[in-house]
Amino acid sequence: MFYRVPVDPLEWQISQDTANGIVACLANTVGAAESVLRVAATGHDKRLFFKVAGSLYVLSVLGRLVSGVTVAYVGLCCFSLYMLAESSESISAYTSRFFRQRNGTSTEAETEIETETDSPDS
Repeated sequence: MFYRVPVDPLEWQISQDTANGIVACLANTVGAAESVLRVAATGHDKRLFFKVAGSLYVLSVLGRLVSGVTVAYVGLCCFSLYMLAESSESISAYTSRFFRQRNGTSTEAETEIETETDSPDS
């Protein structure tokens, strides 16, 4: 059984700038991850060390419970939901306001606006 590909993949072309951008992004991501793991491995930053160790332990436990394909699918679903929330203006505004309040960094103007919206109209 043969499947026809509408466009020959050998004819796909990307510009040199696009290829350089992709490789630079990948190199930056790998470099940042390597630097975080290096700092965590030295033990100078105890909080980071325990975060990395805890994350690896949780991933280990998760890997024993379910298959890697399931974890990848759930991760893709969560990432898709995150991107949808970021692209939606109303959801993005609500989450940014929620996280500012949670971190205790809401400004006086935001507090005043929230007070006005919370008070009933009489």
